[in-house]
Amino acid sequence: MGARGAAGLVAVVTSLLAVAAGAAEVEMTFYGNQHFKFVTPAGKVILINPWVKGNPDWPKEMKLEEIKRVDAIFVSGGHGDDMGNADEIAKQSGATIVTQAELVGYFQQAGVPGAQIFWVSAGGQGIIAGVRYQVVHTFHGTGYNVPNNPLRQYGGLNSGYILTFENGLKVYFASSSPLTLEFQLFGSRYRPHVALLPIGGRFLMHPDDAAYAAKLLMTENPNLKTLVPQHHRINAPSPGGPGATPEAFEAEVKKLGLPLAVLNPRVGQAYRISASGEVK
Repeated sequence: MGARGAAGLVAVVTSLLAVAAGAAEVEMTFYGNQHFKFVTPAGKVILINPWVKGNPDWPKEMKLEEIKRVDAIFVSGGHGDDMGNADEIAKQSGATIVTQAELVGYFQQAGVPGAQIFWVSAGGQGIIAGVRYQVVHTFHGTGYNVPNNPLRQYGGLNSGYILTFENGLKVYFASSSPLTLEFQLFGSRYRPHVALLPIGGRFLMHPDDAAYAAKLLMTENPNLKTLVPQHHRINAPSPGGPGATPEAFEAEVKKLGLPLAVLNPRVGQAYRISASGEVK
């Protein structure tokens, strides 16, 4: 083989390795509040708390009726910004909704076929759309309203999820959790690489508590690399006041001296996460 041929072969192999490495990454997109989209290495589309209608940070150029390629939707609770528009998306995409047993009746009344509703509760684990899930508790209540009934319905306890993708990446979605010693337990037991932590205040953690939660997640956990603030407002006032911002959260992380990257994701921008939790 000549020099040109060898060089060409090296270029092809390098290109194939780059493609393989990219294929092993998980794609993450943030759509405001708690709404995340993940595309797995196998091409499965996973949504978390898909709040579209009424979400002040949802990209206006994107239409709800166009969301048709979804495999699974993880819902953390019965509040409007938790369930969001999971029912409509499930009906038009065929996606499976993973949710607490107490919310099954709501989704059934909303017209979601029973075969597309998968009941879970804190402590449960399994595999949905090729992604292993672990349900964890958050000490945050939920409730929902139904038409023509002034009484708020019980929606079960709010849940967090630890998702393990095909490449081994573990992402912990803490939903609406307050600061609790359970973060220490989740760090040592499940060892997530990426943590999506609420920072909005008033109804959940403020940035200082969220930073301390990250510190607890490092307990016996060498995997943790990246923190992503969530459950805050970008284009509207935060319920927790002007101090409930990603910038304030990052400052608190630095105060604690934590060797962790803080990603302040731009709404609608896709990020690639390696198996080790590093974000590109």
